[in-house]
Amino acid sequence: MKFFFQGKSIEATAEDTIAAALYRSGRRIFSRSFKYHRPRGLLCVSGNCPNCMMNVDGVPNVRTCITPVREGMKVKAQNAFPSLETDFLSITQHFDRLMPVGWYYKTFTHPAMWHAAEPFIRKAAGLGEVLPTLPAKYEHSWMHTDTAVIGGGWAGIHAALAAAERGDPVVLIDDQPVLGGQLRYRKAAGDPPAGAIARLQNTASVKILQDSSCFALYEGNLLGVLQRHPNSDTTERLIHLRARHTVVATGAYETPLLFPNNDFVGVMLSTGVQRLLHLYGVVTGKRAVVAGTPPQAGEVSADLRAAGVEIVAIVDPAQIVTALGSGKVEGIRTSTGSFSCDLIVVCGPRVPNAGLVAQAGGKLEWSDAHGAFLPAGIPENVTVAGNAAGEMQPNAASPLSSDKRAFVCLCSDVSGKDLCDGIAEGFDQIETLKRYTTATMGPCQGRMCQLPAIGVCAHETGRSVSDTGVTTSRPPSPSVTLGALAGPGHHPVRRTPMHYAHEELGAVWMDMGGWKRPRYYKRHARARESECVVLEHKSVRGGVGIIDVSTLGKLDVRGKDAAKLLDIVYTHRFSELRTNQVRYALMCDQGGIILDDGTISRLAEDRYFVTTTSGNLDFVHQWLQWWLIGTNWNVHICNVTAGYGAMNLAGPNSRDVLRKLTDCDLTSVAFPYMACREAKVAGIPAILLRIGFVGETGWEIHCPAESAEELWRALLDAGKELDIQPFGVEAQRLLRLEKRHVIVGVDTDALTNPYEAGLGWAVKLDKKDFVGRALLSHAKEHQARESLVGFVLKGTGLPKDGAAVVVNGQPAGRVTSSRFSPIQNAAIGLAWVKVSEAREGASIYVRVDEKLAPASVTMRPFYDPEGLRLRQ
Repeated sequence: MKFFFQGKSIEATAEDTIAAALYRSGRRIFSRSFKYHRPRGLLCVSGNCPNCMMNVDGVPNVRTCITPVREGMKVKAQNAFPSLETDFLSITQHFDRLMPVGWYYKTFTHPAMWHAAEPFIRKAAGLGEVLPTLPAKYEHSWMHTDTAVIGGGWAGIHAALAAAERGDPVVLIDDQPVLGGQLRYRKAAGDPPAGAIARLQNTASVKILQDSSCFALYEGNLLGVLQRHPNSDTTERLIHLRARHTVVATGAYETPLLFPNNDFVGVMLSTGVQRLLHLYGVVTGKRAVVAGTPPQAGEVSADLRAAGVEIVAIVDPAQIVTALGSGKVEGIRTSTGSFSCDLIVVCGPRVPNAGLVAQAGGKLEWSDAHGAFLPAGIPENVTVAGNAAGEMQPNAASPLSSDKRAFVCLCSDVSGKDLCDGIAEGFDQIETLKRYTTATMGPCQGRMCQLPAIGVCAHETGRSVSDTGVTTSRPPSPSVTLGALAGPGHHPVRRTPMHYAHEELGAVWMDMGGWKRPRYYKRHARARESECVVLEHKSVRGGVGIIDVSTLGKLDVRGKDAAKLLDIVYTHRFSELRTNQVRYALMCDQGGIILDDGTISRLAEDRYFVTTTSGNLDFVHQWLQWWLIGTNWNVHICNVTAGYGAMNLAGPNSRDVLRKLTDCDLTSVAFPYMACREAKVAGIPAILLRIGFVGETGWEIHCPAESAEELWRALLDAGKELDIQPFGVEAQRLLRLEKRHVIVGVDTDALTNPYEAGLGWAVKLDKKDFVGRALLSHAKEHQARESLVGFVLKGTGLPKDGAAVVVNGQPAGRVTSSRFSPIQNAAIGLAWVKVSEAREGASIYVRVDEKLAPASVTMRPFYDPEGLRLRQ
C-alpha cells in the first residue's frame, strides 16, 4: 500500500507502522525537539517517547511508531521550519546560555517585557499544528467483568487463563495488535505461547481487547480503556470498564542512558532496535556500537549480527564519554577509545510499568536489588504480575551526567545540567524540581526521563533514591484524545408533548437547554422573523395567545416538613403561603448569588408544586435534596417534568377562551392574580396558575403529558373566534422585557445578588435563617457597584446582547437583553450600569453597529407599570 509523507509517496506493507515504513524508505530524522529544535530519530518504537510524533491526516502529535499505515494517509512533519533536515530554529541551541532552566520566570517579570515577547514565544512554542482533519467517529461503551487483565504478554495471558478456569468472566486488555508481549520481538526470550493464546481466544468467558490502552485505574476498580479502530468506521472507542479484580501485567519499558549527545539521531534503545527488526523486518544500521551489560547487550548484539549488522564494539555504559557527530551518530568516544559507527544501541534500565498501581492507591518503593521502583502496598482488589511486579533481570547502576548536552528529558530538552541548576536554586524535591524544569511533564509523561531525573536529584542532594521518591502517576497515561473523551456527537433532543402540533402550525425551531422550542411561527413562505414576532406580540397584547412552556422544570414537593425545606432553600417565606396561592421563588447560594427562580404553588397543606427555569431543573432538584440531608424531615421531592405538559394562555381575551372549557370560576374575585387551582379543562385534569410573565391576564396550565397535545388543540379551537395565535420564544422574550422581568442566566451572571438585580423585594431577611441570609444582609446594607436598569434607545438601531454601555466616554456597563418594542416604538433593553447612573431619566450611550447611540434609563416597566392588566 501507499501513503504520503510531505507529499511524497511512500511504499509500505500491510503490517507496517508509519515509522517503520519511513525508516525502511531511508528517513532517519523524524522530529525536532521542543526547545532547541535538535534533530530526533526513532528511539523506543513503542510509543513511549516524543521522537516519532507527526501530523497524520490533520491530527497533530500522532505517535507514528505505533500507528499502522492506512492507504492514502497524509503524514507531515511538525515543529520544524522549513524542513526536518534544515530547521531555522535549531540556532537556539547555540544561545542556550541565554535560556537556562526557568529563564522565562526570571526574564519576563515586567508586564511590558512579557507582552512584547509573548507573540514570538507563542508562535515558537507548542508541538504540532491543528489542521483540517478527516471525519472522525468516536464511541463510548460500558462493560462489567469479574477480572480485568491489563497486558497481553506471558504474565497477562496466564493470569487471564487462570481466572477463566476459576469461572470468572475475563476482559484482557492489550495495547498491541497481537498477543505475546515482548516475546514477539525478543527472540532469545522464546516464542509466544501459541497454545495458551489459542486457548484464550477460544474461551467463551474471555473477551480480548487488542489495540487498546488502559489509561486509568480509578476508585472502585473503574478502568478507562481506549480502543483504537474497533471497527471500520470508528476512530476510537472509550470503554468504561468496571471490574471486581484487576491484574496489572503491563510489563516493563526500557529507558535511555544519560551521556552527552544521547539524543542524536541513531541512538536507539535495544528494544526499539529489536521491534523494528523482528516485527517489521527493518535493519536500523550498518555499523553498531552496543552500550550495555550482559545479558541485554549480548542478546541485541546477536540479533543484529544475524541481520548482517557489523558490531563494532560492546561497551559498558560507564565508559561512554560522548556520542560523536553533528546531529546524527557518526561514532562514539569512550574511556577506552573512539569507534566509528552509524548506530548506538543503548541497553537502558527496565522500569516496571506500574503507574496504574499507584493510581489505584498503591505505592512505588525503591528496590536496591532490582534497581527499580516496585509496586508495594497493593490494594486487595489489584494484583501485579510479571515484569510489572519486578520479575525481571535486575538493572545495573546507570551512569549520571551533569553535561548540558546529556538530555534527561527528551520532550522538553531538559539536561542533567538543568536539573543540577534547578536543585542549586532550591528546587531540591523531585515534585518541585519537576515543575520548575518541566522534566517528566512532556508527551512521554515521565516514561523516558523519570528514572534518570530521580537519579540526578538523589545524587545532587545527597539523598538516597528511596528518600528522593517518585513523581505522582496521574491519569490519563498514556494520553487520550479530546474526541475520545467527548464521545459520539449525539446532540440530545428533547421534545415537548405538543411538538408535532407546532410543526403543523409552521414553527421555526430553536435549541434551548436541550429542548426543541418554537422560536416563532411562520405565517407564510415569505414571512420574515421580525414580521411574525410583531404579529405574535400584537395577538397577546390585544387579544389572546398561547405558548408551550412544557420545558419548565416541575417538582412535586410533599410532606409535613415541606414548608421548612422551602423556607430554608428559597429567600421568600413559604410556610405562611396559603393553600391555592402562588408565590415568586428566588433561590440563592451561600454567597447570596442568584441561582434560579420560578414559582411555588401550595396545592395542599403538605404539597407544593415548584417550577424552575428550563436549564436548571436538575441542579435545583439536587440542591433541594442536598439541603434535606441530615434533617430527618418528612419531605419527598419528585421530578415530574416529563409527566406534565404545560402551556400559558395569555391576553385580554384569555378568560373568554378558557371559560369555554372549564367549570372553574375564573372571575378575578374567585380566581385572583397569583392564585392556583386544580380543575378540569376540556375534561383533562390540570393545575391552573394565574401568573403573568408576559404582563397580561393569563393562566399557566399544567396537565398530564399524554393529554397535553389534546388540550393544546382544544384551546386553539376554543379561541378561533377570538383569533387566538400561538407565540414562540422570541415574542415571549419581547413581552417579558416590556415588563422588565428578569431571566436568570441571561440578565444575571455568576456574581449577581437580588439587590443588584432589583429583586430585593423577594428576599425576606426577617426569616430566622435561609441559604445566603448572612451575605444578603450584608449586601442590603452596602451599596452595590452595579445595578440592573431598563433603557430606551433614542433613534434607530438595535443593540446586541452584551453591547457596551458608555458614560462620559468611559465603559460603564453592558446590555443583557434588547428587543424592538412596538409599544415604545423603539429599542428597549436591560443593562448593567454603575449605581450612579441607575436613576430615572439618566443619559447613557449604548454601542450599536460600532457606533454609540444615546439612550435613557428607566427604573419602571416599559409596559403597564402599575400591573393593572395582570389583575383584570
